[in-house]
Amino acid sequence: MNPVNADQVAYWNGPNGERWSREQVAIDLAFEAHTKRLLERASPRPGERVLDVGCGCGVTTLAAADAVQPGGSVLGVDVSAPMLARARERSAGRRHVEYLEADASSHAFDPAFDVVLSRFGVMFFRDPTAAFANLRTALRPGGRLAFLCWCPAADNEWVGVPRAAALRHVPAEPPPGPEDPGPFSFGDRARVERILHGAGFTNLEITRYEGDVVLSDGGLEPAVRFAMTAGPTARLLRDVTDEVRENVRRELETALRPLLRGNRLALGSATWLVHALVHART
Repeated sequence: MNPVNADQVAYWNGPNGERWSREQVAIDLAFEAHTKRLLERASPRPGERVLDVGCGCGVTTLAAADAVQPGGSVLGVDVSAPMLARARERSAGRRHVEYLEADASSHAFDPAFDVVLSRFGVMFFRDPTAAFANLRTALRPGGRLAFLCWCPAADNEWVGVPRAAALRHVPAEPPPGPEDPGPFSFGDRARVERILHGAGFTNLEITRYEGDVVLSDGGLEPAVRFAMTAGPTARLLRDVTDEVRENVRRELETALRPLLRGNRLALGSATWLVHALVHART
C-alpha cells in the first residue's frame, strides 16, 4: 500500500469499513440513482475491460460486469478488506469479475482497460494528481474515465439535514483544508479540472447531477439508522456517550419524520459527473 495514503487505508480497514460492509444493502439503496447515472455515462460495452476504483462492496462492479457481457470483464479495486470480503461474497461464481486489495493511486496496473469508473471513490487520495496520472496508465489509448464525486456539502440536503440535527448535541469537527482528502474534497469544480488536466486527461466534461439519496424505503427507523451509521453524520458520533447518541437519535427522528413520503424518505444530493479521455496514439 502507498504510505502517502496510509491514513485512508487505516480508516477504511477499521470500524468505518466494517460498518459500510454491514450496511451494504442500505447504502446500495441510498445511491441507486447515482449508480445508474454513472453507468449510463461510462457506457461500458460488451467485450470491454473495466476498472472500478474504490469499488467498496461491489455494486458498481457487478453493474459494469453485466454491461460488458458477453466477452468483457471487470476488476474492482479497493483498500478496504472488509468491503472487499462482502464484494467477493456477492460475486461468487462470476468468472468475469475479480477484486484486488490495493491502493489505486500507486498500484502498477497493466494498460489493458477500456474504462476506469468510480462512484464516490476518488476523493480520498492524498496526492490526487499523481493518483489520476497512475490511473491513466491503466487505460488503453482511446480509453475513458468516468466518476461521480460530491459537490460541496452545503449543496447536499442528505448531509445537511442530519448534520444540523446532530450538531444540536455534539460539537462540529474542524473544517478540512482545501487540499485535504475527504468526501467533499472535489466540491470545487475548478480543482477537479486542474487535477485531471495535470494528470494528462483530455476532453474533460463535468456536469452537475442531482439525484435523491434514499435513506429508507421502510419507514423512519431505518432512515435514522442510516443517518447515524452510514452517512457523514456518523463521524460526529464516533466517540460520544450512549446518552448523547440517544439524544441525537431522537433529534433525527424529529427532523426526518416530516420528510417521510409513505415509507420512503429521500433527500436531495448534488454531484459532479466527470468524463474524460485518453487520446489514442497517432
